[in-house]
Parts: sequence; C-alpha cells; structure tokens
Amino acid sequence: MIGGTHPGTAVLTRTEPRPQSSLRNTLLTSGFLSREEQRALEDALSLARWVGPNIDLVREGEGADTLFIVAEGWAFRYTTTREGNRQLPALILPGDVGNLDSLMFDRLDYGVRTITPAKIVALPRDRALELSARHSGIARTFTWLGLLENVILSRWAQSLGRRSAAERLAHLLCELSVRLGADNEAQSSFAFPLTQEQIADVLGLTSVHVNRTMQYLRTGGLIQIANRILTIPDLAKLRQAAGFDPRYLHIAGAGESPFALC
Repeated sequence: MIGGTHPGTAVLTRTEPRPQSSLRNTLLTSGFLSREEQRALEDALSLARWVGPNIDLVREGEGADTLFIVAEGWAFRYTTTREGNRQLPALILPGDVGNLDSLMFDRLDYGVRTITPAKIVALPRDRALELSARHSGIARTFTWLGLLENVILSRWAQSLGRRSAAERLAHLLCELSVRLGADNEAQSSFAFPLTQEQIADVLGLTSVHVNRTMQYLRTGGLIQIANRILTIPDLAKLRQAAGFDPRYLHIAGAGESPFALC
C-alpha cells in the first residue's frame, strides 16, 4: 500500500491496466530479457494506480516491502538532515524503480515522493524475488538498474564537488533529456515540472542561486522555458558547456543490449 501523504494532498484511487508504452524507458527494455521473461514481467506489472503530486510512496527511515515503479509522471528520492535541510539524490522518471533497495533492505534511509500526478505500479518484494529466481534475465535487469543508479549518483556527486553552478544545471538538463528520450538530433524539448527549490535540492544550491543560473543559461541562448516545457535549442552547445558525455547512462534502443554504449 502506498505510504503517507503530504499535507494538503489526496491519493487518487483509480486503478487501471498499464498502457503498453508506460515502462518503455528502462525496466522492460533492458536488453537482458527474453520474450518469455518480458511477458512474465509485464504480467507482474499489469496494474497501475494513480496518485497525486507530493505523495510519499516511501517515508524516510521506514520499511518498504514493495517496489514502486513510476509508469508515468515524476518523483524524487529525498534525505533530510537533523536541521531539516533536504537533498534530492535521485529524480525518478517514467520506467524507473523508486526504491530498488527494497529488494534487499528492510529499512530505507531515504524517502520517495511524487512531483507530479503519477501512475504507480506496486511490485511486492516477494514477487520480484520469485521472478528473479525463475528468470535470469529479470535478475540481471534488476542488477543493471542498481548499477545504473550508482553511475548516475557518481556523476551527481562529481557535479556537487567539481562543477560550477552553471555546469551543474547544464549537466542535469542534458542528462534528463537523454533519460526522457527527448533528444531529437540537434535539439531537445520536454516537460519540466521541477520547481527552483527542487532543482536547488538536487544541485546543492540555494533557490536564489538556481534562479540566477537559469537566467544565465537563458540569456546565453542555451535553454528556453515556457509553460513548464524546457527546450534545448542546441544540444551540442549545452553539452559542451556542461562537459556532458551521455555514454555513462548506457542507454540503448528498445530491444538492444545495454552494453551497446559501453
């Protein structure tokens, strides 16, 4: 069952079959799955539930015996200090598992919260472990997802320690474009629901600093934002400014091996 709610929000209770394309980004296109294994995983992920924005799927420091997969919408992981300061160590996009650690750990040291209305698939840990035991391709897929999360977190740590504010933001936007499959030859455009406060909590900056940095990238013609749609008019130029190389994401096309870009 989905965890507690943030004040002022409500859980939407409508449950419906998952559209065929909802989990296309990662889980069902890892490249390790045979057709039989893909069908078995699709069956296990056949029902989804809509929840509202600002809903805690997992509370920080509590147990979770269910994997929450975002089929549509955005979410984030968060940790807080004793003083109440928040850091976002992960943005969870369509196809991502919000709490992969729950496969092995009974207690999580982070929380998972939705950013937008989101369609969530709940996969009980026992079912996930059973599928992994029966299907080596599914087990390898979960392992691959965990390794990919570690690679992304390593790049984020590098940004926090070694990149300027402009480089941090530019690198994050380049990464999101790739992960969302939004790159279109020389440019990119995608929905961008993050607030300046949330961006600040990802990049380790203040909201004021994020605002100034966004204005800097806009003034330089590197990004455009209108009606919560972010456009990158020149991908090559933004990637150069960020020092961004997409190969660390190891993203291949549907049905291709994830090792294609290694």
